[in-house]
Amino acid sequence: MPKVCFAPIWYPLEEYATSRLRAKSVAELLRQDTPWEVELSYSDDADISVIVQLCSDRNLEAICTNRDQMVVYDICDRFFASDSLFRTDEGVLHARSRCLEVIDRADVLIVPTLRLKAELNSQFPAKPCFHVPELVDYGAMPSPARPADSRRLVWFGHTTRGNFESVRWMIDHLVAAHGYQPVLVTNPATMQRRYPSYAGFCKAWSLDSVRSELATASLCVVSHSPSEPFKSPNRFATAMTQGVPTLASGSPACDDILQAAGYGQMSVSTTLDVKRALEFLADPGRRSSYVTDVQAEIWRRHSPETVRRAYLDLFEKMLPDRDTY
Repeated sequence: MPKVCFAPIWYPLEEYATSRLRAKSVAELLRQDTPWEVELSYSDDADISVIVQLCSDRNLEAICTNRDQMVVYDICDRFFASDSLFRTDEGVLHARSRCLEVIDRADVLIVPTLRLKAELNSQFPAKPCFHVPELVDYGAMPSPARPADSRRLVWFGHTTRGNFESVRWMIDHLVAAHGYQPVLVTNPATMQRRYPSYAGFCKAWSLDSVRSELATASLCVVSHSPSEPFKSPNRFATAMTQGVPTLASGSPACDDILQAAGYGQMSVSTTLDVKRALEFLADPGRRSSYVTDVQAEIWRRHSPETVRRAYLDLFEKMLPDRDTY
């Protein structure tokens, strides 16, 4: 039986979206009715190792020593162009240096968005690169549209890398002009330090708190910084799958889904766009259709079977002949 191992760098796995979505959840999925033995940590005897996001010193040494092992490098951030420093149990890690070391060793690169794939094809043309979509997060399954019976507005995620800075204009406008009550599911201490005027709206992040807030919200907002055009649509996909009508801003990956489903107007960049989107969603029939139609497009791209097939197709291409792509 062939064996694959997934080696994330951030622990606890449940508390980091990349570790959760690109390692733990995929390993659990592939353990169900597949011909692969799957391990959720680095294993020397695996035929294929999947290095997720970054790589520890220990695992880098292992994959560089074990030259018979096929290595997939899962790149979900532009760390190959970043001077960010990360503290790990082994010391400080410089993002770009480590990312480039793993790219050099890898046999194959995988990415969660087509735009990131295009950039990697341009930057590293000698490395085969494949688009492998993410599962919908938080175990969300398609649910009916949440009714517009409240003004409860939810945003969830990290405040860093423009996630919150880029969405503030939407939150402020929805509060001031449309009477929404925001709930910001994130790290309250970080919010207090970075954006103290919003700290009173915070609820501490956890898997359960995200699920419970989405279950009672009537609207969700998602935004990405202009410097992060390659990010995946995972928060948008999660909120919409749970039935919460969601407005997206500055996210090409969300725009792709909205355009394909026929709802490009839900990608907003001005307060007038927001006003028009809310007027559209005020009609119960249109609100329901929006959620149902976009869910269908999300499921076509991100369902468990779609993701499972993408990984299995990749692994089947890699073994037994590493020259076959």
